[in-house]
Amino acid sequence: MVKYSLLVDVNLCHGCQACEVACKQENDIAKGPRWRRVIQVGPKEVGGQLKMSFLPIYCLHCSKPVCMDVCPTRAITKRPDGIVLINADLCTGCKACIEACPFGAPQLNPETDIAEMCTMCVHRVDEGREPACVLACPTGAILFGDTNELIELKRARYAESFL
Repeated sequence: MVKYSLLVDVNLCHGCQACEVACKQENDIAKGPRWRRVIQVGPKEVGGQLKMSFLPIYCLHCSKPVCMDVCPTRAITKRPDGIVLINADLCTGCKACIEACPFGAPQLNPETDIAEMCTMCVHRVDEGREPACVLACPTGAILFGDTNELIELKRARYAESFL
């Protein structure tokens, strides 16, 4: 069984926030919550020069999701393919998942008082398509696919950076 992941190469992220916009549009996300966030880091001095970097923040669809473990209504589940989802019909908006997640992925929808987070565009994945953020990224910083293949790709890119 394939286990899906999203991989972000932070060295390629230019902070354009196209992934944020694509995510909000694709998933019709209410004003306020941001399932994907691009955080600016810097400017800071590196080697005598000012450098700016960007850090995309999103649900990592963890192998052992703490948000799922703390949910009192079992509204959060993990599919066999690795995608973690919140069932809005079971969520009471207690915020336990929000408080437990070290990445700040689950967020409360102010219109529904229900927790939401990145679904990895499960509706697209189930149709054999990539998540909207992947397609929107102009630098190719966001990759989607089988977790093991993405790990190997990341290792290869890392090794290449030392050549």
